[in-house]
Amino acid sequence: MRTVGLVAALMVLTGCQMLKGNKEDAAPLASVNAKPKITQDFCFYDQAPELFEHNCDPSYWLNLWLEAGSTNWSERKAAVKALGTTEFDVLTAYIYTLPNDTPYQDRLRAQLALNEVAGEFTPLAQQVVSTVAGAQNNQQMELESALVVLEKENTSRAQQLEALKSETDTLRKKLEELLQIEATLMDKNRSTQQ
Repeated sequence: MRTVGLVAALMVLTGCQMLKGNKEDAAPLASVNAKPKITQDFCFYDQAPELFEHNCDPSYWLNLWLEAGSTNWSERKAAVKALGTTEFDVLTAYIYTLPNDTPYQDRLRAQLALNEVAGEFTPLAQQVVSTVAGAQNNQQMELESALVVLEKENTSRAQQLEALKSETDTLRKKLEELLQIEATLMDKNRSTQQ
């Protein structure tokens, strides 16, 4: 009886502790939401390079990203090829390569080009690009790269398995031949003994 009471008390205390833990976890999230970093004055550059349009217009870039997400890769690829090497073109190409259907090489090329110009962005713009797109883009490229490595490893192992299977078949045939020779010799040995 005491054991049942003790178990019930422990379950109640554990439940209370879990509820208390959930409240503690929720508190930091609320404090993060209380201090927005992006304001109406969000700009990529303090002094925009020549030909860099829409420096302080995040809605333009978000709309470009939405457009890229609803456009197939072949159309986006043609648009990327038509772009130049200005900072504006590099950022535009980067945004065009963010959707998931972009091939790894094109995604990597755009990421490397952006890395070259992003050092000149404002600290907030660097943080926004890194948080909103960069981290996920890099993770996807890492996963795609790992997938390629695993595919190569699987192909190599499949080839090794085929080679082992072929070798096993060859050894099985030789063993059958040896067993046949042994059976023949035993038959001859029996016939000579009679």
